[in-house]
This record gives sequence, structure tokens and C-alpha cells, in this order.
Amino acid sequence: MSSFFDNTKIVAFAFMVVGFILIIDAIFSIALGFVDVSEEMKEGITNWTLYCVLGGIGSLICAVMYTMFAFKVNNGTYSQKIVILEKYVMIVGITTALGSIFSTIASIAGGQDVGAALIGAIIGVVIGLIIMFIATKINDGKETIGDSIIWIILLIAFIILLVVGVLSCFSLVGIIDGIAHIIIALFMIAFLFDPEVKSKMNM
Repeated sequence: MSSFFDNTKIVAFAFMVVGFILIIDAIFSIALGFVDVSEEMKEGITNWTLYCVLGGIGSLICAVMYTMFAFKVNNGTYSQKIVILEKYVMIVGITTALGSIFSTIASIAGGQDVGAALIGAIIGVVIGLIIMFIATKINDGKETIGDSIIWIILLIAFIILLVVGVLSCFSLVGIIDGIAHIIIALFMIAFLFDPEVKSKMNM
């Protein structure tokens, strides 16, 4: 079993699957802006096209960044388990913050409430920055109590990701994405329990 989780090509493939799904979803979001949809679907958005295009562009940028990360794991640029773990958490943080900013711009451009959109952006950016901060502590060469706390937080986060992946498999539409996230979660959990990673994270 350990040899299975030593094969980073497997998790790289799962990363790429998720990346490609995100790219397709982003392109679909942009294209949806040029489709005549019902007022109920627009939910009060006055400029549907601008809303979809700006939001979709933000999603596409994030998806491309995620996919580039996947290719770096696949080609061996990121090969050490702790480095893959660090870079994965970092890309999640970056895309969370960036996605929130673009989502806010899209909402405002689409005619939604500015105040609510800005609050959402602030929350998203703060969460993204926290995730990025955690990423910087994973492989910083220091072994502190903070590293132990981060290890526990990551374990809980990946268990949640695993559960979400399993639940997604019950939907025909989400089964491929669900399986990919299950693989990613299992690998990240296995990486956390790797002796070298545990040692570097003071566990």
C-alpha cells in the first residue's frame, strides 16, 4: 500500500482531472453569459453577460493555475511529498483569494449589491490568506508546536475533502470529480502520515 502512495504520478493524474474539469466549467460559465436564460435564473442580475464573463474569466485563471500545478507534479518538478503538500495547500489558498476577488467584480458589474459583494470578497480573501500562511509553514524548516497544530488542521481538512468526494460520487454528474477528489484526499492524508513529513511538522 505504501508503494501506491509513493507513486506521485497517480495523484498528479487526479490533480489534472480536477484541473480540466475546472477549465471546462469555467468555459461553460463564460458561454452561459451569451445564452438567453430566465429571469428566475438571473436572480436580479441586471447585466447577465458581464456577470458570467467576468466570473468565468476568474474561474478560468484559477483553473489554469491549478492545472499548471498538476503538470508540475506530473513532470517531477514537485516530487517530494512535503513539497507537493505545501504547493497544493498554497494553490488552494491563492485560488480561493483570487476567485473571491473575481466573483466580487462579477457581482458588482452584474448589478448586485456592492456592500454584500465586498463583504464576500473580504471573507474569501482572508480565508485564502490564512490558507496561504498555513502553506508557508508546512516546509519552512522549523519544528514548532504551530506545525503540529497545522498538521492536525490539514488532517481534518483532507478528511472533509474525502467525505465530500464520496458524497459527490452519488451524483452522476459529479462522479468523475468525486473520484479525483477522493484520490487527492487519500494521498494528502497518506503524505501527512509519511515519517519524513511528520518529522518536519513536529509530529
